[in-house]
Amino acid sequence: MAYIIAIPVLVNWRPFEGAFFCLEGAMAGRKRKCTPTIMRKIAERLAEGETLIDICKDPDVPSYRAITDAVLADEEVYEIYRRGRVLQGEYFADLINSLARSPLPDVDDQRKLHAEVNRRKLEIETLKWTTSRAQPHGVRDRKEDAPQQQAITISWAGGDVDVSADG
Repeated sequence: MAYIIAIPVLVNWRPFEGAFFCLEGAMAGRKRKCTPTIMRKIAERLAEGETLIDICKDPDVPSYRAITDAVLADEEVYEIYRRGRVLQGEYFADLINSLARSPLPDVDDQRKLHAEVNRRKLEIETLKWTTSRAQPHGVRDRKEDAPQQQAITISWAGGDVDVSADG
C-alpha cells in the first residue's frame, strides 16, 4: 500500500504514471535566497513594466515570498526594489498616455466599441492607482519633490456676507 503525503505549500500536482505524482512549477528547483545582484535584475524587469508575480514565474528567480522576505530583511535589497518600483510607476504613466491616445478599433457594432472604451478606462484607472502607490513622491522619490497641498482663498468686493434666517 502506497501513501501519498501532500504538503499545503506544494500546490501544482499533476498525475504521472498511475498512482505517482510529480511536482510542477512553484517549488521545483527554485532558488531560496534573494541577493542584491538578483534584486537588481528583478528591479530592471519591474522598471520595464513586468509585475513581480510574472517575474517570479521565471525558474531562475526566487519565489515571491523569498523576494518579499529579503526586501523586509535587507536594507540594500529594499532600496534596489524601491527604485525598481518607482521606475515601474514611470513606465505605467507612459503606458496610460499610450492607452488614452491610441485610436479605437474600427468596428461596426457600437457595443464592442463601448466595451473597448470601458476596458481602457478600467486599465487606465488600475494603472493610475498602481502608479500612485509606486511613486508617492514622484520619479525621483524625494518627499520635497511631491506636490504640496496649498490653500486657496476666494474673496470678492465688499467681503461681508449677511446671512439671516427668516421664519
